[in-house]
Amino acid sequence: MNEHFEKYLPIFFRIFMLCLLAIGAYFLCTTLIQYTLPFILGWLIASMIEPVINFLTDRFKLSRNIATFIVITGFVILIGSIIVLIGGIIIMELTALSIQLPEYSKRIYAYSKDLAEQMEFFYINLPSDIALSILKGFYTLLDNFTYFTGKFISSLLGFLSGVPNFLLFLVITIIATFFIARDKRQIKNFFIAHIPRSSLYKGRILKQDLWSALMGYVKAQVILMFITFVESSIGLIIIGLDYAVLIALIASIIDALPILGTGFVYIPLILFHGLSGHYDTAIHISILYGIIIVIRQVLEPKILGKAIGLYPLVTLFSMYVGLKLLGIWGLIMGPITVIIFITLQKINLIPTWKQK
Repeated sequence: MNEHFEKYLPIFFRIFMLCLLAIGAYFLCTTLIQYTLPFILGWLIASMIEPVINFLTDRFKLSRNIATFIVITGFVILIGSIIVLIGGIIIMELTALSIQLPEYSKRIYAYSKDLAEQMEFFYINLPSDIALSILKGFYTLLDNFTYFTGKFISSLLGFLSGVPNFLLFLVITIIATFFIARDKRQIKNFFIAHIPRSSLYKGRILKQDLWSALMGYVKAQVILMFITFVESSIGLIIIGLDYAVLIALIASIIDALPILGTGFVYIPLILFHGLSGHYDTAIHISILYGIIIVIRQVLEPKILGKAIGLYPLVTLFSMYVGLKLLGIWGLIMGPITVIIFITLQKINLIPTWKQK
């Protein structure tokens, strides 16, 4: 009995470690991150700017404090200028949109009502009960649209009222970045001193592979979002649509969410202009939407595979299997699961592939 127990003890230990990692990842993603996000971002930014800080301290013999202050100041000015430029345009368009949205809602309702009256001859010969049900359902849909439009306006106002909290978050992130960048070596040495030497090697491999995969995935999504933003901005400006930059930004952000995608923005736009009688605009937006979908489908496996270090065919396969097993979220979880599997092989938590 003891021999069998000792034989399967490593397997039980591996299963326990996998469960522990899964619980830790779930706790980090759902609970802990909302309290530590400024400091996580501070660590990420500090890691990005560390080569520049080291260059200033080595080349110009500046102290770590001064070099960190100079680099962070330059970083804040650069990013702040971009945010002010794009954010100013977006806030102006949001303000104008929040004022015009009730009018747009009334116009859609009026156009839809006229459309319903014009289409009466399609169902006038139907039984009265069926025709009444169709008409009632149509007006219920319009009422729901008006309700959601009001909710959207409330969300816009809520977004604008949340700006002070965002500024507080930004200030804390900048301060955290300064202290982390200045004392990064001491912080790392402190944590390393409290980790057993036997676990340090496996932990470094796990961190390096998973971290590079995670950052690669984020990098790939940012690249795809940027491509969508540029395509949408140029296309909507050429079409002559109002709030082109704002719509492009919303479409690019939603494009990273697998449940929604750019169709969440473009399909309502197409329907709105179609119901308004602007058929040329609706056709142009449909063409732009089709171009964006095709370009993303072509580029996503290649960019994602290169960024996270997987062969494009493996990336495509894992995304397809993830889609079939988990639905839309499987497009994200598929490649990440493969990366985690390969990393756990490297630290001998699960069996490795046989080599010829």
